[in-house]
Amino acid sequence: MNFRFSGKAVLIVLGALFILVSLFMKKGERIKGVAFFLAWLVPGAGHVLLGKWKKGLFFFLILGATYAFGMWIAGFRPVSFDDNPFYFVGQFGSGATLLIAKLRGAEKAIIRDGLNPSWFDPGLLYVCVVGLLNLVVMMSILDVKPAEVAVTEADVLRPAAAASAPPMAPAVPAAPVPVPEKPA
Repeated sequence: MNFRFSGKAVLIVLGALFILVSLFMKKGERIKGVAFFLAWLVPGAGHVLLGKWKKGLFFFLILGATYAFGMWIAGFRPVSFDDNPFYFVGQFGSGATLLIAKLRGAEKAIIRDGLNPSWFDPGLLYVCVVGLLNLVVMMSILDVKPAEVAVTEADVLRPAAAASAPPMAPAVPAAPVPVPEKPA
């Protein structure tokens, strides 16, 4: 498989999808398209863009730690298409992990002396699972509403009905009720 061609083809397809999303989505929904693409590059970054920074940080830390742990188990050997095409394709779900693997090179998985061979496949499985979980995180971007403007204390104290109701006329004081006299 020609890796140089496949990398360019992936970037061209993603660029075309990004342009189509930005052209045909509603104006208020375009931010979700940008967040979707950003979430592919860096896990959790799309949620941060939409204002859900705690959720984005959580996804970034969990998926980043899982990727680092998987690479550590595998002896920091990236998965290649020749060794295991399923793990390689699963890695496409996360742009950052894919780029790291491309930068490290698609070398053959030659087990060296310090690496236990039984740990290599589980390590690659972790790397693949990070890509697949990032696809799920990307899908959750489409369901997230952008963060609203912060609510002030005055907005909380004022009831919503009073804010939308027309002003009322001043109340007319009631006439005093006559008290009946007691018979003598």
